[in-house]
Amino acid sequence: MYWSLLVSYSRVPLFFSIAFIACSQLTNGLLAPALPEMATHFAVEEHLVQRLIVVFILGLGISQLFYGPLADSYGRRRVFWMGQAVFLLGNLLTFLGFNHLDLLLAGVLIQGLGAGSNQILARCLISDSYRGKELKHGFAWLGMAASVIPVLGPVIGGIVTAYWGWHYLFVIIGIAGASLLIIAAKLLPETQTEVGPPLNLNRVANDYLSLAFDRHFIHYSSFAWIASIGLMYMISSAPFVLQHGFGLSADDFGLVMIIPAAGLALGSAFTRRFNGRWPEQHILLLASLLPFIAAFILLTHASTLIWVIVAMSLISISVGAIYPISQSGLFGHFSGQAGTVSALSGTTQMTLTALAVGGLTTAFMPSPSAMAIIFSVMALALILNMVIQIVKVKAPTMQ
Repeated sequence: MYWSLLVSYSRVPLFFSIAFIACSQLTNGLLAPALPEMATHFAVEEHLVQRLIVVFILGLGISQLFYGPLADSYGRRRVFWMGQAVFLLGNLLTFLGFNHLDLLLAGVLIQGLGAGSNQILARCLISDSYRGKELKHGFAWLGMAASVIPVLGPVIGGIVTAYWGWHYLFVIIGIAGASLLIIAAKLLPETQTEVGPPLNLNRVANDYLSLAFDRHFIHYSSFAWIASIGLMYMISSAPFVLQHGFGLSADDFGLVMIIPAAGLALGSAFTRRFNGRWPEQHILLLASLLPFIAAFILLTHASTLIWVIVAMSLISISVGAIYPISQSGLFGHFSGQAGTVSALSGTTQMTLTALAVGGLTTAFMPSPSAMAIIFSVMALALILNMVIQIVKVKAPTMQ
């Protein structure tokens, strides 16, 4: 059953979806263990180098607003070439920023602007190629496979930083981007079966406005928004909490982060196994309660490394469980608007995440207690979103 997607449909769209989402996550995954060393190198406060994560997410989010309609009007392959070219241009600029933080920030921002196309296409290829149960399984596989980079990224980033220096991380990012470009040139299919209408800015704006006020879009997207903010705050704060608070080296940090990062795959696997057996709301409720448990652990066992790791792992499991439901709900309901839906959901998710994480990292020094506060708010927001949806569904029935 779990392999039905691979047996019944071509593996190529799923393969490239996984490759695209992994490449778009690569920068954050590799840079996380290097943030403390980069703060020392540039002689700046911690939150200033944390902006590298924030600006990448911001670029990743904003650019999707444009790539989505372009993908619907001109095809998936053309948008990939455009985005990957921008990504590699940004990577070249980062080499000039090794001694200038502002230039490095600009290069990472441009990388994010290019990587936005990969985010769009990863979801579009699955939405184009699969239907029904296969669509849900496709997004579950995507969520699980995408967790490989959060697992391997910090490990590789930590080892490279410890033994060669953080500068080489950008060499790895460039090689990965160029390799994907070469492979896609030979193998990437055009999965869009019908060419969309020519790009019309008024129509695009109207489509976005219509989606922005659609109840189903808001409901499913907001789960991804909330989960993303909690996860990215954890990722940007974890290097300082673990390396400064517990004395871990950069490579030790990367190895330790295998445990919470693997929680993304575990959560996604749980959803894939039980979605259909359990009501969707039950899975979401369980995922929403995990951040409360994580916050309690951080408040009561903040001085014990293993318990801090357990708390972060619970957040990863929660996010991993929420992602497939959010994405399959969106694309199952709006299957004819894959590019537009992917663009607006991705833009709102990444932009809100960048703004929220940027504000939170400035307002709170990285610490277990700060994580506990954010995780508690995350749980409350997830549960509130569920309650609002239940009330909206019951209200018309009662009338």
